Amino acid sequence: MFIHRTKKLIAVSIVGLAILGAASFFGYQAYANDASKTEMLKQMEEEYQKLAEQDDPNAPSEERQKIKDLGWEIGKLKKELYPENPEDVLARKLAGFKEMTLIHESSYKNSDADANDPEVTKMLAQIEQQKQLVAKFEEKLASLKNRAKMARQSEDAKEEAEQLLAQFQQEKEAISTQSDQ
Repeated sequence: MFIHRTKKLIAVSIVGLAILGAASFFGYQAYANDASKTEMLKQMEEEYQKLAEQDDPNAPSEERQKIKDLGWEIGKLKKELYPENPEDVLARKLAGFKEMTLIHESSYKNSDADANDPEVTKMLAQIEQQKQLVAKFEEKLASLKNRAKMARQSEDAKEEAEQLLAQFQQEKEAISTQSDQ
């Protein structure tokens, strides 16, 4: 009797695993198809529009969270279907960092802070490093764009843009950690 139950349990487990494996495979295949992803994105955007139109600021937080989660999923899917060009990401990050550096610099230069104060001198030196970093990467990005136009080797340019973006992030963080010390 014990052997009969064990055999039955093993058989049921194997069948269950086979069903789960097949369902998982077919589910993945359906999601992996770009056409279905595009269709899914369209449906999610329509659902999001409907929910956003019905959005009530006094609604329970679960309903509002559902709208936020759907928006997050739409963003992830859009990013997957239409990846951003690393050159554009770098240009945008450089522009933002440059603007913040200039604002930071003007706040120190237009203030009545003592220019001989070691902390002010340290901050101005850091700001100068940040400006040099921006200038360096703006030059590299312009060079990259010129080479991409001439050579029409977008894959190499894309890889180099990704490397420049990573290098910019590292050097920016290095300057930031330097100032924290």
